[in-house]
Amino acid sequence: MKRMIHTSLLLALALKIVAVPVAAAAPTALTPLAHIEANMRAEASRDETTRVTITLKNAQGKVQERILHWTTVTLANDDKRSLLYFDRPKSIEGTGLLTHENKGKEDERWLYLPALQKTRRISGSDKSDTFMGTDFSYEDLVTEEPENYDYAFAEASDCTGCVAIIATPKNEKEKAESGYAKRVLMLDTTTHMVVAAEYYNKSGTHAKSFRASDFRPVNSAGAIRPFRMEMVDLINQHTTVMAFDGYQIDTGVVADSISLRSLTQVR
Repeated sequence: MKRMIHTSLLLALALKIVAVPVAAAAPTALTPLAHIEANMRAEASRDETTRVTITLKNAQGKVQERILHWTTVTLANDDKRSLLYFDRPKSIEGTGLLTHENKGKEDERWLYLPALQKTRRISGSDKSDTFMGTDFSYEDLVTEEPENYDYAFAEASDCTGCVAIIATPKNEKEKAESGYAKRVLMLDTTTHMVVAAEYYNKSGTHAKSFRASDFRPVNSAGAIRPFRMEMVDLINQHTTVMAFDGYQIDTGVVADSISLRSLTQVR
């Protein structure tokens, strides 16, 4: 599940609300893992392209806006390749980010800075780093790898038709690399899409809240996607809103078009 979760693109990014005192009795016939797997199927595609307007707002009310294009391709082995580049503002126009999501091994990322005409590799293990200066981290936007997490039901009181699932890192590597001690994911039991999430840092503090809204069909096969996602940093009182200007899904984008060469091409 993209912790945006889409990538969607990672470009979700999977997610969800709820105070979590103790695990609750299963509210549906599905297991927690089965709900996560259903979400992953609902978000799956061979390729996706979208245009995103990102609005950043700090504690003093100052607003900044960025616009980017984002394309993701899923390979036959379920690895993913994504490429995004900024259209605005002028100061970062042409800046690009190439990501290789590799199942079972470290992800790879490259950042292209057109002003310097240089490409810089970013460590794939720095999953908790902020995504391009937003309130999303890289790990919020990549596909869920269920083998790395334990899942349990949580109390879900404010979302009719939803199920709340606690996700905690299972192995020492994930515990070390993740920025979270746990995530509480709220999934719609009909569409299986993530509608909200709460993130708890390693000290146990409720650090971030996520909401997805304005879900719409995006193709004839019945796939739906959120057209608005919001992440709030509760500690720093900072907010990021991603507004999506349509999705193109399964249009035949080839993996070779998402490469280091394409990252540096003039647009």
